Amino acid sequence: MINKPKIAVLCNNRMAVPALQSLHAEGRLCAVGVAEGNTDVIDFCSWLSQSGIPLFIISKENRSVQIIEMLGTTAADYILTMTFPWKISPELLHDYPDTFYNFHYGLLPEMRGADPVFESLRSRAKETGITVHAIDEAIDRGAMILKKNIPLTADMTHGSLCTRLSWLGAGLLHELIVLLQAKVKGTQQDEQHARYFPKPGIADVCISWQKQDAETIEALARACNPWNKGVYTQWNGWNIRVVEATVVHGMDSHPGLPGTILSLDKEQGFIVKCNHDTHLRLDLVYTDEGFMSGHKLSAFGLKKGGQLINL
Repeated sequence: MINKPKIAVLCNNRMAVPALQSLHAEGRLCAVGVAEGNTDVIDFCSWLSQSGIPLFIISKENRSVQIIEMLGTTAADYILTMTFPWKISPELLHDYPDTFYNFHYGLLPEMRGADPVFESLRSRAKETGITVHAIDEAIDRGAMILKKNIPLTADMTHGSLCTRLSWLGAGLLHELIVLLQAKVKGTQQDEQHARYFPKPGIADVCISWQKQDAETIEALARACNPWNKGVYTQWNGWNIRVVEATVVHGMDSHPGLPGTILSLDKEQGFIVKCNHDTHLRLDLVYTDEGFMSGHKLSAFGLKKGGQLINL
């Protein structure tokens, strides 16, 4: 009879929570490591320590020593990383072969990088998923042990997709464990199809009215919701973030520049001209004053014919 393997998890995000709950319910979870400073996840995982599962608070500088302590204390057969922010050292990978596996919340090798959820939504990809791969010295390049795809729908936000992927991750654990116990080495990634996307910077979360059409901006707003409270634009030096928007079809062509406010009332909403003579209704926005329907910005001086800044 195959023994039930002991599994430790290194995480830094609530996306790991359903998998932790599933492993704990099956009696497989032997330890959890959380990056220091992440009080939300640390607080949530405190219930595990109360049930006898050791919780390790991992620091960037001492992570190798702490992971070795975790392995020695728990005799974990496998360590799964789920949104863990730091690399596993080459020495650990050498000393503990076939032990470390990463849950990448995107499809490899096409979506390498720190936030494949953001990039999948921004690029309006047709599908995404989870790729579980062996960890090696190069980021996101290890052999793929298991890949599960799901379709992307036009209403998904960063938050809703993260939740969907977190449950997908919990659901594939049984199949993954069977593969690991069978010593499956996985499939090497095709470097010809590989693309790497860095963590989104400020330029990635700002609207360029003169370069982006309505569909592009709408997708970007969903990719920034809720973690960035939307995508940035400006009016009169005032920061406005578009949280939710709708592409408007069938409007007449307007001679104004992209970024021109075409409507700002309760009946039609807050409609802005975008590149390629497309139009976008800004349904929900965020400012320092709070979240509000787009048309309510008229109370702050915005008017039809006004111009949003091209960031």
